[in-house]
Amino acid sequence: MDEIELAACRKELEEATSGLRELCEDVAVPMQAKQFVAYFCGTGGQAAKDKEPRRRAFYAAIGRFQQAFEALHTDLAAAGYVPREVASIEKESARFAELGQAVGAAAGD
Repeated sequence: MDEIELAACRKELEEATSGLRELCEDVAVPMQAKQFVAYFCGTGGQAAKDKEPRRRAFYAAIGRFQQAFEALHTDLAAAGYVPREVASIEKESARFAELGQAVGAAAGD
């Protein structure tokens, strides 16, 4: 990947990460699966239906983040990320994948 592509991929990853984090800002602390399910699914059948647009946005944000991560995964160091940042991004990728699955399972999606 050349420098221009690396810069574009890095920008996309940073924007995707920022968007996903922003979407999750109002999830209650300690921001574990239980709180994500409550925020994106609610409690009870109607609440899950009412929160469907929020949940769809969450799935889309995870998808965008995962695509950006995968596009740059093997070139994170070349894109200027230090090992600590690479580890953090990898951990965040796995965490959001798990949270997306938990929310989807709770909502029956």
